[in-house]
Amino acid sequence: MIPSQLESEEPTFLRIAERSKAPKRGNSAKTGPFYHASDSELISHLGSGGNIARVLRDDLVAFDVDTQRLDELLENELGSTFTVESGGTGFGFHRYYRCSEWDTNHIQFSDDGVNLGSLRTGNSYCLAPPSEHDETRDRYTVSNDRQIRSVSVGSLDSVVSELKSQHQPAAAAAAAGVGSASQTDRGGTDESIPSEYPNRDRPFSECKQILSQNDLLEKLNRTSSSDWSGTEFVLCKCLAEQGTSVDSIYNTLSRLHRSAKWHNGSSSLSVSEYRSLTVQKAIEKACTDPYVEFGTGDMEASEASESRKTESGDGNRTTGGENDMNYNTKENLTVYNADSVEEAKDGDRVIRVELTNMTGTGDDGEPVDTDFVTITKGTLKENGDFGVAPEFPGQSKSVGAASPEDLRLIAEGLEEMAEQVEE
Repeated sequence: MIPSQLESEEPTFLRIAERSKAPKRGNSAKTGPFYHASDSELISHLGSGGNIARVLRDDLVAFDVDTQRLDELLENELGSTFTVESGGTGFGFHRYYRCSEWDTNHIQFSDDGVNLGSLRTGNSYCLAPPSEHDETRDRYTVSNDRQIRSVSVGSLDSVVSELKSQHQPAAAAAAAGVGSASQTDRGGTDESIPSEYPNRDRPFSECKQILSQNDLLEKLNRTSSSDWSGTEFVLCKCLAEQGTSVDSIYNTLSRLHRSAKWHNGSSSLSVSEYRSLTVQKAIEKACTDPYVEFGTGDMEASEASESRKTESGDGNRTTGGENDMNYNTKENLTVYNADSVEEAKDGDRVIRVELTNMTGTGDDGEPVDTDFVTITKGTLKENGDFGVAPEFPGQSKSVGAASPEDLRLIAEGLEEMAEQVEE
């Protein structure tokens, strides 16, 4: 399970704590203890759920690649080599090369504050298969199973020099007050953003929390999609509903899988044009959405969600990337945890079931006209002189196509599950 390409005559593997990137207590990248891949203690450590890392102590250097831009540069300049894919969110690879004369321990590459990746050697290390990612629990896997390519110090220095000359270090960008995505990379400027939009900078941890609160983190972690433009627009719209800055939205979506349109553009739009159009339309939609209140920036104050629809059943048009999709609520049913609406009280659970028609054009250019059902969980809350009213924090789930047979089967399955839970 440990790739043979990472083995060495000298012991170079380090024990890492379970679901972590930090060495196990008593272990150090400088002092060890270090192990061969076949050592029983290392194998036992893996068997008990621990992770392992390859310390880059010999002639091994590794690029920690966080963007497709850096990945393509390395492929073109240094060639294909043994590569490991991390189990994290979005784009993440370790490209290994051999260079006996390279001695610079760690170099970070940035583009106006956006992290592109880094170069590591010496006492640095990279987690190795079959380790588990500390957040997703997905395993590190081999994505390019070939021998590690040897490169000259000159070619490696040339790549590093090119990256340094073209891309401003993150520290310098911060000192200059530059955001996390250049206007050249965006394909547009902040002048197109409505004046009322807060444009709040957020670290990725906060953006991730917003997506998680709205059940959208899975979309960011996808490795494939039949509708990348729709997926990307929903993510942008969710972040825009919290007034998230353009730079922070760009930084978050840069973690999408490399097959996403975000990294590749489309047949009619370049990468920068596609990104700019998607983000701009998401922000415009958030600014005109009557259910969005930007507030003070407190994420918990407004758990916005793209999945919300109008209670009156009015049409809701969502535009993203190249696609125009019309979403029209055809039916809207609210179910209370009470014998009647009059008996409903504060704190009671409530379920909203919506039948929505979606029309437009898909990524493949084919027309789309389908109905689907969405279920949203909520709670009844006191509403002043008007008694209680349902509140829906955006925890919506689609159950797919709306055929009566499927809906009855779903209802039957839920009823049986409820009985088993009670037992």
